Amino acid sequence: MEGASYQRIPRVKIRELKDDYAKFELGDTDASMANALRRVMIAEVPTIAIDLVEIEVNSSVLNDEFIAHRLGLIPLTSEKAMSMRFSRDCDACDGDGQCEYCSVEFHLRAKCMGDQTLDVTSKDLISSDHNVVPVDFADSSAYDSSDQQR
Repeated sequence: MEGASYQRIPRVKIRELKDDYAKFELGDTDASMANALRRVMIAEVPTIAIDLVEIEVNSSVLNDEFIAHRLGLIPLTSEKAMSMRFSRDCDACDGDGQCEYCSVEFHLRAKCMGDQTLDVTSKDLISSDHNVVPVDFADSSAYDSSDQQR
């Protein structure tokens, strides 16, 4: 089998390219290459997340750890994500995460006054920085209705 090449050259076709998203087709490859590309894209997108949760009063049926974990799963959006520092690397607050360069504070106050179940959503989070907010596709004008159905 002299001259046979086992090299795979993936084909990428760009369908749409904007500042905040891209649509493309990946072909002539296998799942391992697609997964590697997915991992690189995820790693290169700057993100911020809720990391430290302090609960003062919790009278719900959910325990504190469960609520803290769910808050950490809320996707946040911010133009400042590229300029924010890791709290461990921040020299402005000596790494305690209590300054504007490495942290944003959210408050969540919800109280059920009736017999009905109270639904608490990411819209109930109040940010100390109006540039860092939970992603809410329903109110976002940056995405059209076809993008929401992905």
